Amino acid sequence: MSERFGQINESVIGAVLVIAAASAWGMSGIFVTIILENSNGTSVSLAFWRDTAAFITLFLFTLLTRPRNLRIERKDLPWLVVMGFFLGGFHIFYNESVVLNGAAVTTVMQAAMPAVVTVAAFYLWKEELTRAKMVSMILIFMGTALASGINFFSLKQTNTAGLMAGFIVPFLYAGWILCGKNMVSKYGATACLAIAFGVASIILLPLQPFTSQPFPLNLTMVSAFCGLIAISTFGAFTLYLMGMKYIQAGIASILSMSEILFAGVYAWFLLGERLTPVQGVGTLLVITGVVWLSYRQSK
Repeated sequence: MSERFGQINESVIGAVLVIAAASAWGMSGIFVTIILENSNGTSVSLAFWRDTAAFITLFLFTLLTRPRNLRIERKDLPWLVVMGFFLGGFHIFYNESVVLNGAAVTTVMQAAMPAVVTVAAFYLWKEELTRAKMVSMILIFMGTALASGINFFSLKQTNTAGLMAGFIVPFLYAGWILCGKNMVSKYGATACLAIAFGVASIILLPLQPFTSQPFPLNLTMVSAFCGLIAISTFGAFTLYLMGMKYIQAGIASILSMSEILFAGVYAWFLLGERLTPVQGVGTLLVITGVVWLSYRQSK
């Protein structure tokens, strides 16, 4: 009985950590919008500076608190390099999608990520692929398609570039999550992220001479960038990987889709963004998928 109670407590802790991360991630689109609207930067340059600042912050934090975790074994380096590759790409396409689709729609389009993670977790770690998960994935994919703004009657009216950027995001998102799941239990969340962000920064560095940089600096842009690093990067990523230590990767990824609710509310109040009726239906389908899975899991 006590053992089962302990397992329930761990599940609750993991769920709370993941949802807290989702609320912090929900601010990402707001910060990105403010930064790009108040600077000369691009999606590529913002991704580079975000990853560089995150690397410095996380590296110093880990060095001061748990320096032993930075002693990465050679056999584990490929996992962290690949994680960094996915992180760098994810931030570029996320930023571009925010510009083309808006913060709220971009967050909804990320919702295809749990399906990718759930299937991959089934093959990698033999996590159970239940009927509830499958129903949830179907609802999520349907909702993502509607929320993306695809005009099924006239593709000429569809924002093709925005769709491409938006649909690439969940696959890159799933990539770093799967790599992080494999490493976080061994080295801890902040050490894994420090190395991954450092790799992402190195990968994006050669692209910087060919893109516009976010200079000159101004108070609005700097404030938004600090929020992006402190809240939506350091805080959110750390909380998420900590939560993954207590619950399955597939469950954590789907619970993280509560970010949709947070991002929608933030975008509504702070940016004045509004979803169309069709996009609203798509968002409800995504949320239904999350609630359905959570309900079945609790039973």
